[in-house]
Amino acid sequence: MTETIDPTFDLLDRRIALGGADDVVLTAPPARTPTLHGRPVTDPRLVEALSVPEDITRAEALDRTAKLGGVLRVLGADGATALVVEHAVPDPARTFAVLAGLRIGLEVVLQDAKAAVPLGAYGTETLTILAAPEGAAPAETGPGADAGAASRDAGARTGPTTASGLTVTVRRVRSHFEEIAVRGGGITRDLDAMMRDARIEPVAAKFADPEATALTLAGRTFTRAEAAEFAAGLLHD
Repeated sequence: MTETIDPTFDLLDRRIALGGADDVVLTAPPARTPTLHGRPVTDPRLVEALSVPEDITRAEALDRTAKLGGVLRVLGADGATALVVEHAVPDPARTFAVLAGLRIGLEVVLQDAKAAVPLGAYGTETLTILAAPEGAAPAETGPGADAGAASRDAGARTGPTTASGLTVTVRRVRSHFEEIAVRGGGITRDLDAMMRDARIEPVAAKFADPEATALTLAGRTFTRAEAAEFAAGLLHD
């Protein structure tokens, strides 16, 4: 029987099971609009105090990775040929995109600053993660757009109302995909909103042939086994 691997399993799932859930593996830049207990902060003194880099634990990295994998599945990843991650996508979204693509078995194509990936180079079913234009929300049109809109509306509410009439406060946690979009089938969707959609299920690790192509970077291709080492280098370990 041929051995199979998932480049994200040993990095995330296994180490969490062994007690490493709280290990800090990534650092995110400060949020553009800091929050306190899930609510946006406007007091200048609090904004300054809260505008600090944010540590991301291994458990949080798995949560974002698995959820993004679910989003990509909903958008047709099972029939896609590759996941292109544009150069302008910042960390930690870029790292989550790489891990999610590897987790669901897509070939991840990392764009670099010198050479853009030609349109259609990896087939018509390519999914692309890109930075939204400055100050503009990604367009949401076509099938599935209502999912993003519903999620965004839900996130704006204080919380659900119980039968007794009490309002429950719901903490809004950063997705780390603010102002990031995903494009597939000619449709661009707000990735932050889709990451918040409770209807989209996280995906489990997918084990496959270690010699299968898993990553393309600067014109060089890497197998799943080689991509596991590359992915490990993206984390603080």
